[in-house]
Amino acid sequence: MGRHTVLAGRYELLSPLGRGGMGEVWEGEDRQLRRPVAVKLLTDDALAGHTHPDELARRFARESSVTAGLRTPGVPTVYDAGTYDGGLFLVLELITGRTLGDLMAEEGPLPVPWAAGIAAQVAAVLAAAHQGGLVHRDVKPQNVMLTGDGAVKVLDFGVAGLVDHSVLSRITRTGQPVGTPAYMAPEQLHGRPATARTDLYALGCVLYEMLAGDRMFDAASPAELMHLQLEQAPPPLRRDDLPPELDALVRQLLEKDPGRRPADARETCDRLLPYVGPPGPLGDIDPADESRSGAHLYSRAFARLAGPLDPPSAPADRPFVGAPRPTAAARPVSGVPPMTAPGGGPARGHTPAPGGAPLATGPRSASEWARTDARVVAGPPMPGGPRGLGWKAAHSLWMLPTLLFGLGTWLSFGYIAARHRRPSWLVAAVAYLVLAVLAFILVGSGPESDVDTPQTAIGMALGLIVWLAGFVHALWINLNVHLPRRAARRPRA
Repeated sequence: MGRHTVLAGRYELLSPLGRGGMGEVWEGEDRQLRRPVAVKLLTDDALAGHTHPDELARRFARESSVTAGLRTPGVPTVYDAGTYDGGLFLVLELITGRTLGDLMAEEGPLPVPWAAGIAAQVAAVLAAAHQGGLVHRDVKPQNVMLTGDGAVKVLDFGVAGLVDHSVLSRITRTGQPVGTPAYMAPEQLHGRPATARTDLYALGCVLYEMLAGDRMFDAASPAELMHLQLEQAPPPLRRDDLPPELDALVRQLLEKDPGRRPADARETCDRLLPYVGPPGPLGDIDPADESRSGAHLYSRAFARLAGPLDPPSAPADRPFVGAPRPTAAARPVSGVPPMTAPGGGPARGHTPAPGGAPLATGPRSASEWARTDARVVAGPPMPGGPRGLGWKAAHSLWMLPTLLFGLGTWLSFGYIAARHRRPSWLVAAVAYLVLAVLAFILVGSGPESDVDTPQTAIGMALGLIVWLAGFVHALWINLNVHLPRRAARRPRA
C-alpha cells in the first residue's frame, strides 16, 4: 500500500499521517466529491502479525459502526467503509489540527480557561456517546485533537465497548483491560467492565495533566504505574490561579471508587462551563480569529435558540459556586461548540445572584439576548492581561539581534518562527538573511581606497533598509502576537 493507491475507485491515498494499534492512517482525496479525507487502513499484513486477527478485524468494523452512529460535531464524520484486496478501510473527515498531547508538550500547563474549555468539549462528546450506550475506554491526550479555532475532536472509538452488553457481545476477551495505563481507571485495571464513569476518570487524568503540565503519575514500569493508579492519591495541583471548585471537580473525577465520581458526563460538563472563557491564543490555535468558520456562527445562533440554561445539579446544602454570570460586558466564548443535553435540549447551567445565592431562571427578552449569549461565561479571574515593564522587556529579548546588529535580523526571525511555528516568519528570516548577505557583499566589493562607489552606497542603503524594516516588523510581531500569547499562556502569581 503506497502513495497514489486508489481504493474503491475513488479514494486516492496521498501521504501517511500515522500508524496506530489498529492500522495505518493516510491523508487522501475523494476523487468523486473532490474533498480531502482521512483513510484508516487495516491491512492483511497487520492482521497476519496480530495474535488475534479476527478480534482486530471485529474491532475495526466496530469502530466504523460506532463512529458513524455518533451524532456530535466533536467526532470526525464517517464517510464510507469497505474492503479492498489488501484488507479493510474506513474513510473519515480529515481533521486539521494538533493533538492535545503535542500541544501540551510545547506549551506546558494550559491556562485555566483553555483546560476547562477542552475538557468541557470532551465531556460533551462523552455525554453523547454514553447516551447511545457507548463507553470510549481510551480517553487520552493523543485521542483529543484541537483544530485551529479551538474546537475539539475526540478520536479513536475503536476500543469503545457497550454500556448495555446485551446489545452486542463484547469484542475483547473477558478480563482483558483495554486502554492506556496512565489514563485507565482502577476498575479497568482490575479487569471489571467499564462504565460511563470509567471515561470520567480518564477525563480527570487528562484535565489534571492540562493543569499540571505533567501526567498525574510517572513510573519506571507499567506495573509500578498500575500500582500508583490503584493505591496512590493524586498529587495536589499547585496553581495559584486554580479555583477551589475546579480543583474539587478534578479530585472527584479521580476518585478510585466509581460511585464517588460525578453522576455523568453531562454534570461534569456543567461544572466545567463556568471556567470556560475567552482564553486568548494558544500557540497557533486562536478561537477569536477573525476567520471564524460558519460552524461558530451556527453554534451561537443555536445557543440563543436553545434558551436559558437550566441549573446544574449540586448538593442541596450548597449552592453551585462559580457559575456563569452573564453581564453586558461579558463576551461570548468562541471556538467552543454549544453544549447540549444528550436528548438535544439545552445544557444545564446556573445564574447566581450577587453573593452566591442562586436565581431562578426564566425566559429572556430579545433585547436581553442581544446583550448576552447562552455561552457567555464570566467566571473565575482568568490568567493573562497587562504585565509590568520588566516582564515585557524580558520577553522581548528575542529582538536583540535586530536592535543591536541590524544584519542579524534573520536570527530574531528564525527564533520567533520556531517558537510560534509560523512558516511565514521562517521565510522572512531567510529573506532577511539573503538581503543582509547581499548588502555585506556590495559594501565589501568596492576598492578599499574608495568607499564612495555606487555599489558601496547601494550596499549601505540596503543594509539600512533591512535594519529599519526588520526592526518595525519585529516590533509589530512582538506587540501584536508574541507578548499577548505569552500573557495568555502563563498564569500570574
